[in-house]
Amino acid sequence: MIEGGAVGNELEVVSPFGPFDALAESAHRLYLDGYGEAAIAASREGLLFTELAGDERTARYLQFICGVALHQLGRAAEASEEAGHLLRRLGTDAEPVWRAKALALLAESRVDLGMTALAMDHLAEGQLIVSAQPIRTYDHLSATMSVALALNALALFEPADELMVQMLALTFPPARVRLNVAQEAAVLQVAWGAMLEVAGRAPEAWPHYTVALARAARMRALAHDVGYPEMLARAEAIEAFVLQRTGQTDLAQGRLRPAMAAFRLREELAETQIARIAMAQARADAGDQTEAAELLAAVQRVSSSTQLDVWGLTALAVRARNAVLRDGRSEAADALELLAQISLSRLWEDRESRFEALQDRIQQREMAEQHERIGRAALVDPMTGLGNRRRLQQVLERPDQRFSAVLLDVDRFRAVNDEHGHDAGDAVLQRIADLLQRNVSDDDIVVRFGGDEFVVLVPGNRNAEPTAERLLEVVRKEPWLEISLGLRVTASVGLAGPASAAEALAGADAACDVAKRAGRDRLVTA
Repeated sequence: MIEGGAVGNELEVVSPFGPFDALAESAHRLYLDGYGEAAIAASREGLLFTELAGDERTARYLQFICGVALHQLGRAAEASEEAGHLLRRLGTDAEPVWRAKALALLAESRVDLGMTALAMDHLAEGQLIVSAQPIRTYDHLSATMSVALALNALALFEPADELMVQMLALTFPPARVRLNVAQEAAVLQVAWGAMLEVAGRAPEAWPHYTVALARAARMRALAHDVGYPEMLARAEAIEAFVLQRTGQTDLAQGRLRPAMAAFRLREELAETQIARIAMAQARADAGDQTEAAELLAAVQRVSSSTQLDVWGLTALAVRARNAVLRDGRSEAADALELLAQISLSRLWEDRESRFEALQDRIQQREMAEQHERIGRAALVDPMTGLGNRRRLQQVLERPDQRFSAVLLDVDRFRAVNDEHGHDAGDAVLQRIADLLQRNVSDDDIVVRFGGDEFVVLVPGNRNAEPTAERLLEVVRKEPWLEISLGLRVTASVGLAGPASAAEALAGADAACDVAKRAGRDRLVTA
């Protein structure tokens, strides 16, 4: 589980993990190692416990792991359903990067289900989210990887690799996480090269094979550092495939058989198919056409169940090549070779239209978000970031709802400006706005009512007196000397309601006037 935008190299010191994270870590390790069924079982067992314990953060990690493991096993419909469960679990107020993770999983699953248009919609939103800011958290890194893998599923290699490059540049993740990034980045480049080569564009494939070798070498080094021999063997399988495709058959053979013996050839691993294709070509060269045919048949079975089109069609091309080696040129061999080439050529050409469709969707979302931001900006006070009088007016126009109103007026604010300067006065208003936001409930509405007046509307019949008392006290105790030497700030507070917003506001305004006449720095309730 790992987590685009500009590259960041420092990790925010905010733990994304719940108290029972060990359950998610165990399930995730099984997934990374390619034990998909075990990862699903561990995730579902962990979900039962964490939901009972109320550990929602771990529960969502487990739901996500279950979904990606289902997808890894080619169970796209179940993975799509799990992504839907995760989106509902996250709700409307989800952290954006978590929404991006769920959308990416949904997109990748729907690609396999043939629902490309829907997948594009999900992916456009996910890519916008991960690209909005630098990667500085584990969850953001994980979301970025999820989006990159979904782009890769659509053969949109360029944007996927842009995200991979950003993740490869990060230094904050642990070595084991960086190893996972290097592994996915290497597999992407191998798939990119194989698609180009089989599609009849071999000269364009070689640069990608070169990058794949470099990334596999990085993968090997990290696997060695963390003591992960199976991942080291998977890196060697990637290297052997590339070396073989680029004509370095002796080097390839020296690495291939030991690599295949050092990790279990689980169907869900891309490296399993990569190794089988390379070994099938090596065995055919050695005269063992039977083993070669068995290896290629295994690749094609997996391809048909998990939609790994690149590897299935590459295996088909190697079948044609082996048939020529065995029997010479024939109509059957030519037909196989042509089928593989035409199929991957069509996939390659289709990706151009998919890329354009994705860009169109991203632009549409950017425009919609821009319009939404403009609309929100019209309701925001630019100095404090609170709602403005227009935002307050929206609430006043809802006479059917009840509110309590807390009106806070800064005492002797003109004197603050006169004695300490307008910069200090602005800083006081901004500090008070921050105090209000940090000391009210999430559903309270906070607005700047006038120059030095602020209003908090508390919805429903909730007792607002504790809020009013707390605001009076935090203003009184704030270290105002940090702004200007000798500065002291207090406030007069009026409280009224519950009533309609207009009635509560009028009552709080009158009560605040009473507080000011009574000597200021106090709360009066209407």
